[in-house]
Amino acid sequence: MRVPGTVADAVVEELARAGVDRVFGLPGGEVLYLMEAIRRHQIEFTLCRHESTAGVAAAVYGKIKGTTGVALTTLGPGASNLLFPLAGSLLDREPLLAISAQTSRSSAPLHTHQRLPLIDVFGPVTKLAAAVRPEGCRELVREAVAAAMAQPQGPAYLALAADDAVAVESGGPSQAAAPVNAQVHLDPSTAAAALTRRLRDAARPLVIVGLGARWEVAPLLQRWLAAWRLPYGATPKAKGMLNERSPLFVGTFGGMALDDLMVEAVEASDLVLGFGLDPVEIDKTWHARPSVIWALESPCATGVVPDGALLVDHSAMLELLAAAVPPGDWVDAFGPMRARRLSVIESGDDSIAPASIVRAVASGAPPGTVVTTDVGSHKYVFGQFWPAGGPGDFWMSNGLSGMGYGLPAALGAKLARPERPVLAVLGDGGFAMTSQELETAKRMDAPLVVLVIADRSLSLIRLGQESRGLPNLGVDFGAVDAVRIAEAYGAEGIRVSSLAELTSAVQKAARSRSSTVIEIPMDPELYRGLV
Repeated sequence: MRVPGTVADAVVEELARAGVDRVFGLPGGEVLYLMEAIRRHQIEFTLCRHESTAGVAAAVYGKIKGTTGVALTTLGPGASNLLFPLAGSLLDREPLLAISAQTSRSSAPLHTHQRLPLIDVFGPVTKLAAAVRPEGCRELVREAVAAAMAQPQGPAYLALAADDAVAVESGGPSQAAAPVNAQVHLDPSTAAAALTRRLRDAARPLVIVGLGARWEVAPLLQRWLAAWRLPYGATPKAKGMLNERSPLFVGTFGGMALDDLMVEAVEASDLVLGFGLDPVEIDKTWHARPSVIWALESPCATGVVPDGALLVDHSAMLELLAAAVPPGDWVDAFGPMRARRLSVIESGDDSIAPASIVRAVASGAPPGTVVTTDVGSHKYVFGQFWPAGGPGDFWMSNGLSGMGYGLPAALGAKLARPERPVLAVLGDGGFAMTSQELETAKRMDAPLVVLVIADRSLSLIRLGQESRGLPNLGVDFGAVDAVRIAEAYGAEGIRVSSLAELTSAVQKAARSRSSTVIEIPMDPELYRGLV
């Protein structure tokens, strides 16, 4: 018979049982007992330099490892910094369990120092938010992990007061757990027949794969699309699911570079079939057309199920579709769009420009390189043109589109896949927000390649001001020496002035046992016409 231990021990034992082998975070006095339980149960604790970056790294780490990522912070200001990663986890469907301290229940109501209504704050942006009590603590942790992992994956939040952490656990139901909603799915043969009928009646179909498609179905998707000769594309969060070098690939949909061209492709189709397509990645309105069929395994990130959506197990349905005879031989209406897209990435001289940077980096990056991007103009260009090698090889914040994502995402990816090169693409604005995590990467022996496109501007906002006829205001800043910053954190710093130097620097950095920051000075005007 198990002897009851402390609540802290019970929480950590349940995390270990769920497959958690690493916790990211920043300590505070109120979580020291929980951290000691983490140490005793041989779970790695990764100290980050900011709570928000810890949350981002944890979510990416968990997604790759197939369990929930865990971020731990103290109460008050430390906990409040979790809003960014929790919101990102919700809209980008990355599994994250955030745990913070909270002030003691016994000291309320007169002790208000650092007391915030954290459950009320985080409840609207999480799938479950609750306080851990001795009663039912184990069940609550299980429910939080289940909520984070259930499709659509997302965030859960638990608050644990220091006095409760050292209390003796007790059984019983949890006190404030939200149920995980089960979804009723169609029979796969019924869904396959419905899609086949719609495709039979279409002359110019287009398949778009979104972030709701599981990585595991990528081989089946590719087999079906190739067998039926269906034109296809993907949203940025689904890059790597499909072969982007195939003549059937039209482009990346959902607000990336050349978005007007991608919308033109949608308008040229008479049927859009969205596999795991989620409006959270789409900033225009084309997805509201009646000709869009939603083939989903779960609701969208915000819990919405579009009218007429087919909720169905993708694997079972794709097995049936791939084995069936195609119901038609469709006209490829997307040749002009495909040719115009390829002309941007394949043409051009040897000068430094956004699309040529992608080309040069791709030439230098070894096979299997994992790429993360921050938010900014460069994200749009890499999102459209980076040739992702496989599922989980390309990461960006696109549902939330939160600046400050790229470098901590790369840290989480490298710790989850230490054998793979990991390259983060940042603007100089995003680098200034998160460069401190270079020290974390050094301390954790997790070398990164960090590309800093230094245009001395929030160029995406700058172009947005100009498109509205507004003068530039608050978007330009002075040059920051990324090379010297890298060296201050123990990384190597390189500044390149040509594409050949960039390719060579990426090749060398990918082999290095320490992090390398490669700065590329560039004129922000060169983004004009692309984003």
